[in-house]
Amino acid sequence: MGVRIVLIGFPGVGKLTIAKELSAMVSAKIVDNHWVNNPILRLLVEDGTAPLPKGIWEFTGRVRQTVLDAITAYAPSANFIFTHAGLEGDERSLRTFQQIAGAAEGCDAVLVPVRLL
Repeated sequence: MGVRIVLIGFPGVGKLTIAKELSAMVSAKIVDNHWVNNPILRLLVEDGTAPLPKGIWEFTGRVRQTVLDAITAYAPSANFIFTHAGLEGDERSLRTFQQIAGAAEGCDAVLVPVRLL
């Protein structure tokens, strides 16, 4: 039975830094939120101030689901650490967490959410 640790916190709080240290302690692979989002976000021409196109997060959600499906199919008993910039009351953040939780349940993995302040 694997473990799925979800490090949840604001951008810049140190999710990836903590994930790297923790991964050595519990022998876990890291799935960073940037690694999931960047394949889609890097396709855009943006100046950092304009709003992102409507529906863009649906594409990143599909990338995330593909990664989770591959974990379920090929590494269900492995340990994973996910980083997630979850915001309280944000529907997209909740959907992301639910995707990760659903995949953990599908693998009979222990889900350990950790809120970083």
